[in-house]
Amino acid sequence: MRRRWFLGLQLIAVASLLGACSGGTEEAKQGVSGFRTRVANGAVAEIYRTASPEFRHAVTEEQFQRFMAGLDRKLGSWQSAEAPTWNIRRGTGGHFVALTYQSKFSRGGATEQFTWRIDHGTAALVGYNINSVLLVSD
Repeated sequence: MRRRWFLGLQLIAVASLLGACSGGTEEAKQGVSGFRTRVANGAVAEIYRTASPEFRHAVTEEQFQRFMAGLDRKLGSWQSAEAPTWNIRRGTGGHFVALTYQSKFSRGGATEQFTWRIDHGTAALVGYNINSVLLVSD
């Protein structure tokens, strides 16, 4: 009897640990999906409006819109991406998830990194970085 109780307690502990390990990656992936949908629909202002305060303090809406228009001009539309690698950080500054994708656009490839603040099950964009040789060529 005592052994069953201990085994049950261990299973609960493992299940709790596995639940904690997801760490917000699903919320971050949903954020990326929303980002991509908004870009495809031309709703870049909506991305900016729903981004974290840190993001909005780092760049103005006009700067962000010009940046995104430049990406579209140089890379074309997003086509697909491999499954992302991820990094989870938790600390006194909050809970952050970074997802890095090897993405294909209509004119070539790029590495994209999205950083999200996860708060109460909701992802808010903190950073978006993209790297491609197409961005430095004319």
